[in-house]
Amino acid sequence: MDRQTIQNLIKQCSVGLFDLACAVSGHPSWALNLPVGVLDARRTKPKLIVSAIGTINSTLKASSTIAHPLMVQLFERFEDVGLEQALTEMKNGEEGEAFAEVWQAYRDERRCGDAPMWSIEDATAFVVQSREAHADREVACVAVLPGEPHRIITFSVPIAFLTRD
Repeated sequence: MDRQTIQNLIKQCSVGLFDLACAVSGHPSWALNLPVGVLDARRTKPKLIVSAIGTINSTLKASSTIAHPLMVQLFERFEDVGLEQALTEMKNGEEGEAFAEVWQAYRDERRCGDAPMWSIEDATAFVVQSREAHADREVACVAVLPGEPHRIITFSVPIAFLTRD
């Protein structure tokens, strides 16, 4: 499914991706000012946002808490039993005190402006991926897909593919 989704996004954002590919090809070496694509597909018509890789967390806010093992456990439990039950189980579990601290930090993050879109670890991995993509003459992209919660997919597309006639 993800492959078809990505292909559809590329097609729908082809004009902007052409311009992005031209901009990336103008960078002979990888640097923090290398442009990357963020395809926000949470609405009917996807929107391409171009961001420098060094400022990707300004475009997609990163969270320092959502990759914490206790939060991952909460999210997994949430899918099975719902939020209230998952929270009750986590707060009353063996690591309830530690969870309460992480949960509060997560809530504080969400209150401070835009909600985090991905973890700091995901953002760091994408920076590394962008470096590899550039070495392979590809454009690094991240797609934000609809859902509750949203999904994030990272991928790269060859410059030659995006700039072909």
